[in-house]
Order: sequence, then C-alpha cells, then structure tokens
Amino acid sequence: MSATLIHHGHVRLINAAKEYGAVVVALTTDAEILSRKGYRPELSFDQRKEIISAVDGVVDVVPCQWLITEDFLNSHNIDYLVHGDDNVNPISKDRLIVVPRTHGISSTSLRDSAARAIRERKNRKLMLTPGPAAIVHEAVMQLQPVFGRGDSAYEEISREVLQWLREISGQDNVIALQGSATLALEIAAHAFLGGKALLISTGYYSDRLAKLLPSSVELDTIEYDKLGEIKRKYDWVLCAYTETSVALKLNLPEVRELANNSGAKLFVDATASIGLEDLHELADVMAFSSCKGLFGLTGGAFLAHKSDLEIQTATSFYLNFHTHAEKRVTGPYHVMTSLFGVMQHHSILKSRVAASKRQVLTDWKDFVARPNSQPLLCTLLNGALSPMDEDIVMYEPRGLERGSIVCHLGEIDSKDVSLTQRVKISKA
Repeated sequence: MSATLIHHGHVRLINAAKEYGAVVVALTTDAEILSRKGYRPELSFDQRKEIISAVDGVVDVVPCQWLITEDFLNSHNIDYLVHGDDNVNPISKDRLIVVPRTHGISSTSLRDSAARAIRERKNRKLMLTPGPAAIVHEAVMQLQPVFGRGDSAYEEISREVLQWLREISGQDNVIALQGSATLALEIAAHAFLGGKALLISTGYYSDRLAKLLPSSVELDTIEYDKLGEIKRKYDWVLCAYTETSVALKLNLPEVRELANNSGAKLFVDATASIGLEDLHELADVMAFSSCKGLFGLTGGAFLAHKSDLEIQTATSFYLNFHTHAEKRVTGPYHVMTSLFGVMQHHSILKSRVAASKRQVLTDWKDFVARPNSQPLLCTLLNGALSPMDEDIVMYEPRGLERGSIVCHLGEIDSKDVSLTQRVKISKA
C-alpha cells in the first residue's frame, strides 16, 4: 500500500491479511509515489511506516516500488500477496488473495474532503453581496497552470466553457477577457453601438451604461415605468436585465417588443442575470462577468452577440473588440478553469440560490417589496438588516433610498440555508 493518508480502509485490509498469517506491509517509497502519482506524499515514508507498524498484527514494514513482483515476494520470504480488488500486480493466482476494497474511502477522497473543509471554514464568512460570494469547491479544484496559446489542455477547457456560455446566453458568439463586466460592456458598446440609442433607466447599473458609450451615439433616457410613451425610432435599446441596486428584474420580452417596434437592436447588461434568469436569447448584444450567477472566480468578463451584427473597430487598442477576440492580450485563463469546474454543477448551485430566495420570501414575507418583479439574485426588503455575528458582510447598494437588499449567493457551497438565522430584520 501507499497509505499517503492513512484511513480505516488500510486497517481493514491489514485485518483481512491477519487471517492468513503474520502481516508484512509493503509500503511504497516517497520517490515511487512522486514518480507515479506526481506529488510528494503528505506523510513521509518514515512517518507512514511508524503509523502502520503500530497497527495490531503488523510484524514488519518494508519499502517497495509501485508494483509487487514474484521476486519481491521471494526476497522477503512472503507466501501470499493480500490486495484489494483493484490489484494490477503481476502475481500468480496461487499466491494472490483478493479482498474487497472499502468503498467510499481513499486517500484521494480524503484530500478532496480536506480541501472542502478548508473552503467551508473560509466560507463561514457570509456574503450578502451580489458577488463574488461563496467560493465554490468545484471552481477551486479545477485551478491549474494554463496559457492561452499552445496549451492544448486550456484550449479544450476554453472550447467547452465558451460553448456552455453560448448555450445559456442564447448568442452565436462569445469572447472572453480579463476584467469586469463593465469593461466588457464598454468594449461591446464601441464594437456595436451607433446612431440613436434609448437607455431604459432602472438604477445605478443601467445608468452607468451612458458613461460607456462612444461619443457618436445620440442617447435618450426613459424611466422603466414610462416605456409606453416611446414613439421615436431608434437604432439601439439599452437596459440592465437585473438592476441589482434596487433588486428589480425587467420584463425582457416587453423590452424586446419595444425594441422591435422602434426598429432597434437590444443591448443588455446581463451581469446580474446570466445563469439565473431565462430569455437572454432576446438580446442582440450582451455582456457579463464570471462571478455572480456563473459562480466562477472573479476577474473574467464575457461579450456575447448575434452573428449578423457588424463589428466596428475602436481606436483604442484595449477597447477594440478584435484585441480580445484574437487573444492579443492575456485572457482570464484561471477564471476559465474555475468555470470549467463549475459548469457541470451549475444547476445544483442555482437551486441553492433559489433555496435561499425561498427562505427569505417565507421567513420575511411581511417585509418583501414588489414580489412580482424581483430577480433570483437578490431581494428588496422594506426593513433594516443587521448581522447577528461578525462573519457577515452586508450589501450596501448604490443609490437605494430606502429599505435593504439581500443577495442569495452567500451559501451556494452548502445544502443548508441559515441566512435568516444569522441576520435580523426590523422595521426601518
């Protein structure tokens, strides 16, 4: 055995071997483990030998290479090799005793459990912010050295992640870049927007779009509740699908109909909606980040669009769409590996956001404001929130005049929801 992390499966194997005689444990050397498994064992050979020697019935512990041979048995005067049912050692059947492996335990699973325990301890800090929030185990475990050119492993990761993002965004093309969603929105604006544009104002995040536009765009702004007043033709309609600053979800089909009636294309800030809300395919251009509803590490951004749009060339090198599409600068390599880990578990993580949402809507139902237009990401409450322990970070939204907003990403690493037990709400 290697016994790099010793567990009850090793003890059971030794106990099984005791039924046949005195037990000599062949223990894999540190060099062999490094050569075969690619890492140095957590416990050195001498440390592992000391522990194994203390197990009742073990009369000796001898160093061995990866495979046990007939010559090895003969040299140590061994009658039988007792091994789990995963045996690959070249031993004749008359000298081999196979016993069932202990299911559900291995050194590999112990490492995974240890990594989860470390992450869970860090995630004790409850984030009520819109992201990044809890660090997802699957995101961390996929981190690895990668590079954007000449790295076949990364190229495969990138292909799969971008295909996944095309599917959930409903767009034909997606490019990745390092930075925030704000950067991706500005690049998208310079690549696609022109002529007359209408901005639907819902709060801080919608209104910041006006600051990202090229100077050639002629911009009008209208409040969300006044969409019926629009009579003019436009080239573009701009909106934030989920307005985090006031916990508002737009009726995107209604906005799409407005764009159609105005002869316009639809430009959507999907930062707080992607991965959580449906109908993103209604947009012609959209941008979002790697955290929030994608549950990846922060630091990556994405620009997605329909293929029938003309792409303009910005004068700025970094704001040029082609700079990022053609990988002329360093991309969000490690963020992409985190998303590669997350995407197979995304539906589970999303269900945990929904569970947090349900708990708040149930436990604090008397405080919930406009329940019919709230997004999955966050909830607007007519009350004041106060933490009940020191490991809580509250959300202080920009521009919110009254009430409180709680976001639902802080406990996605766990099946359990404790938000309303750790935060107190009272009348404002």
